[in-house]
Amino acid sequence: MMGVDIMSTKEANIALLSTIPEDAQQQIFVYLTQNFCDGNPFKPKSAEEIYSELAESRACYERGEYEDFDDALDDISKKYGL
Repeated sequence: MMGVDIMSTKEANIALLSTIPEDAQQQIFVYLTQNFCDGNPFKPKSAEEIYSELAESRACYERGEYEDFDDALDDISKKYGL
């Protein structure tokens, strides 16, 4: 790419991304957000993390700490005006 040595890395990346088709840009965006954004709730998890969350969820259920699905959807709908 011509002139890359006078651009910052960020500027060069933005220039390069602008030449890539939209569907490929979307794939890059998903990859970057899943792997490099702190606090991303959709970041890939290990099997151990998934099993741990499932065990915690089952324990809550056994203690009666849950809400009927339809009631939960109603609450969400009211909260967000859906």
